Amino acid sequence: MPRKAPAQVRRDLHRTPYPPQGGRAAIPRLSGKALAGIARVERRLYEPGAAHAAWLGWRDLVHGPGPRIAYPDFTTHYPCCEPPWGGDHRQVLEDICRALPPGAARRLRAVLAPLDERFLARTLPDPYAAPRDPWWRRRLESP
Repeated sequence: MPRKAPAQVRRDLHRTPYPPQGGRAAIPRLSGKALAGIARVERRLYEPGAAHAAWLGWRDLVHGPGPRIAYPDFTTHYPCCEPPWGGDHRQVLEDICRALPPGAARRLRAVLAPLDERFLARTLPDPYAAPRDPWWRRRLESP
């Protein structure tokens, strides 16, 4: 009776993939050094996983359904309680970028750049926004 080759036996084994960062989710396309820097900043400023949660929230907002020009959904976001454009997701990411070493911050900003460009393409500038507000809050908030 023929036997399977050892390589074939290994290929047939069921493998459970290891979760990144010791069980925590990680922002894709970032090096291990950048992820380690983010983990240090999260421990100091936020909680573990805050950057990934903020990145997911920002990505979901930017790629959300709807027409070319997006407006906040005031049925689920209340301006009195939560800023309409992504809540505080982009602010968390910006705080982390500012606290990271220059190389890691550059890599994180490179991952965020396509999302930011899409956000700018899908929103309109608010002529009445306060100039001291961050750029993502100076976008039109109502249709």
